[in-house]
This record gives sequence, structure tokens and C-alpha cells, in this order.
Amino acid sequence: MAVFLLLISLLVIAINAWSLWHSWQQHVTEKEEDARNLSLSLAKQAEDAFLQVDITLADAVRQLRQNGNNFAATPQFLHQIKDQQSKLPQLHGLFVYDTEGHWIASSGNFTPTNASNADRDYFVWHRTHPSLDIHISHVIRSRSTGDLVIPVSVRLNDNAGNFAGVALATVKVDYFRQYYSYYTLGDKDALGLILADATALYIRPFPDTFIGRTLSSSPLFKTELKSASSGSATWRSTLDGVERIFGYARLERYPLIVTAGYDRDRIRMEWMAANLTNVLLNIVLLLTITGMGIFVLRQVGTNVRNQVELTHVRDELTTINHTLQSLALVDGLTGLANRRQFDALLEQALLRSEKNDEPLSLVMIDIDYFKRYNDTYGHVAGDECLQDVGLALKDSVHYQGDIVARYGGEEFAIILPNTSAFDAKKVAERAVRFVAETGIAHESSEVSAGVVTISAGYSTLTSTGKTGEADQLKQDADKALYLAKRSGRNQIKP
Repeated sequence: MAVFLLLISLLVIAINAWSLWHSWQQHVTEKEEDARNLSLSLAKQAEDAFLQVDITLADAVRQLRQNGNNFAATPQFLHQIKDQQSKLPQLHGLFVYDTEGHWIASSGNFTPTNASNADRDYFVWHRTHPSLDIHISHVIRSRSTGDLVIPVSVRLNDNAGNFAGVALATVKVDYFRQYYSYYTLGDKDALGLILADATALYIRPFPDTFIGRTLSSSPLFKTELKSASSGSATWRSTLDGVERIFGYARLERYPLIVTAGYDRDRIRMEWMAANLTNVLLNIVLLLTITGMGIFVLRQVGTNVRNQVELTHVRDELTTINHTLQSLALVDGLTGLANRRQFDALLEQALLRSEKNDEPLSLVMIDIDYFKRYNDTYGHVAGDECLQDVGLALKDSVHYQGDIVARYGGEEFAIILPNTSAFDAKKVAERAVRFVAETGIAHESSEVSAGVVTISAGYSTLTSTGKTGEADQLKQDADKALYLAKRSGRNQIKP
């Protein structure tokens, strides 16, 4: 008996250790996905910002190539570049320089007459390179305003193809500083905009003295970008030595890379705090089982009353086991059936469908832009959102046999026994409407309603069901869900 008790205790410890390890690995995986999604979002923002500047600069260069560089000094051209500067918040200024680096035109309030920018890296590059492509250079301090700016420039040629000067647009570093400040991050979390040559353009939260530093020794440039243009990985920063979970993304049009890094120590502390209660409860459970086992050892074989008490203990253990089995089938956050219970219930529904020759429908559901919701409002609000969506989905079904389950992450599913495709469509429409009517604010959603919405796809087995068709039913509903998302979200598709 003592050996058995020891084995049980070791088994409980092993199960809990494995559960904690699996929970940590899952938490890290989620953070890696969050970091990658954030870097992709920031890359899209940077691409749009530089594309607007690129288009503006290209328009100015086109006019100069048509009318000659002297056109830059005309009131018409000066008025145009001043107007364009006022429309783009990221644009610091537009300038045109002659072959000696002297100002021909400026969107600023004055044009220096004796100063020269011929010593600037971008000017030297265009003078020595015949390429007419756009060139993004290292951060410099503007000689006209003193601001930190990112030069975006194009070479100008004369009719003979000789170097005739440079057209320059400068992008404010403060534009990215302000945009990155909108994100709620930890003190050691980092967001970075980096040139493809590994030179830092801006990195939050580091001071401006870190601008211009080379990051060529970072694993980002030594290994990660060589195998993929975007992704996630963990490494120790070469700037401050902090280990972070990084997401990274290379821009498609421009030689720029965006990174988003979460402090691994902070992530570990958050995970430990979130799992502390679970650990303590399992310790209590282990101590309880051990104590009960010792009690049983002392009482076995004494008298009939002790035998009754032993039976009572056995019943209590059975109750605990049933409770644990029940918990294993229920999603702890929403109270809905979890993925494990969903798979079992779907197989049972297919058996009943085959036996009774009844249709079986399945609705697959995904919350629209939920990653953005977490990034905007935080994971605590995200958990509350999942709970509210779960309640709305439960309200959308009317029959006792209908099962609402949390399929995983922000995905849900509804099993509809003895339900035709026509009635399944009604349930899916009702689910989409009920969630939208819940009115959960979602400012970062691209759905015009500005609230949390869902997309849904449904599928129906109308012929005699086979247990092996569970995967096909899920695949069909998943394809319909993907079509609903691709068609604009906040809708259903069969």
C-alpha cells in the first residue's frame, strides 16, 4: 500500500510537471505569434508611410525631368512641394539640390544660399552611382531645422545622362517615435525600424544615441533573415543584452526591416503569476491524497466502522476523479465544451446521423481581427471578449442537442444534429448577429461596425453519415469559414 501511495504521488507530480512545461511552451508559442503579428503590422505601417513619400518624390522628379531642374525654382513648383509636405505627417521636407549640393528648392520657410549638402552620404552615393532608383540612407540631423530625419532621395540627370543633382524627401524620425509610443509595452520590450544594411533608424525604448548603430552581429542578420523574410525567434539583444522573443518582417518594396521584441523575463514572470494558483491547488491536492492515503493505511483492518470509512474515502476519490474528468472536457475560460469534448461529441453525432438517417450540420466560427484586439486592449480584455462571444453563441442555439464548443484560440464551433443546411444557415446568421449586437468595442477592426464581429462557415451531411467523415465535415466548414473571412468578414458562407 505504501509503495502504491508513493507511485500515485510521483504520478501526480509528473503529470503536473508535464502540464506546467506544456503550458510554458504554449505560452512562448503564443508570444512568438504575437511578436510576429506585431512586426507584420508595423511593417505594413512603415511600408505605407514610405510609399506615400515615394509617390510624392516620384511626382516631383517626373516634373523636373520633363521641365528641367530650373523648374524647381519656379513659384508653381515651390507651392506644390509645400502643399505636399503639409498633407503628409511623416514628411519633414522636400528639397532639390544642384551638382554642387546647393539648394535649388525647399519646402521649408527659407532656402539657404551658401550652404551645401554635397558632403551628405546620400549625395555622394548618387553622384557616384548612375542608378535612378530611390535610395534610403542613414538618419541625419537636418541642417535647416535640427530634426532627426531619414533621407529618401533620387538622382537627377541632365539630357545627356550626366549627374545633375539630387531630389530629396526627408522622413521624420519623430513620426515613428510617436507611432510606436501608442503601443502599451513593458519597460524592456522593444520596437525597431532598421535599414537592410543593419543600421538602426529608430528603436524604442532606446535613446537617440542608439540611432545609427550597426546591428550586423545580431542573430537577426546573421541567421534569421537569411532563411525567411518574416518570422519569430528568441535571442539576446546586442544593444543591451536583454533576452527577448522577437518578431521580424522585411518590407516588400523598401530595404527596411521592422522588429518587435518582448522581454522574456517579463513573460516568464507573468506566466508564473498566472499559474501560481494552479500550482498551489495541485500541491494541496497532492497533500490531500497523501494524507488520505496515510489515514487509510492506519485504519485498514481494524473494524467494520473503519471499513465503512474506507469506502467513504474511496467514494470521495471517485468523486474527485469524476470532477477532474469533467474539467478535462470543459474550456476553463468560457465554460463551453473544449476541443477534446468537441471531437468526441462530433463522432457521437455522426453515429446517430448514420443510425437515424438524419442530416448533421457543423458551423465553424472565428472572431474577426482578434489578434489586433489583444494588441489594442490587452489579453485580460481578450479573455473577457472570448467569454462574451461564448455567451452570445450559446444564446444563438435553441435545441438541447445543439453543442457550442471552443475549438481553440479565437475559434468556436457549433454541432447541429438533425439540422438541414437551411436551418444551419439560420443558426449561423443568428450567431453573427448576436455577437455583433453584443457591442464589444473593437477600434482596430477593419469591419465598419467598430465592434467585435465573427465570420462563420457551415457545412451539412445530408446522406448517411459515417464516423470517418468527421474530418471532411470540419474541412468543408473550415473552407466556408475561410471564404467568409476572405469576402470581408462579419458574414457567413456555406
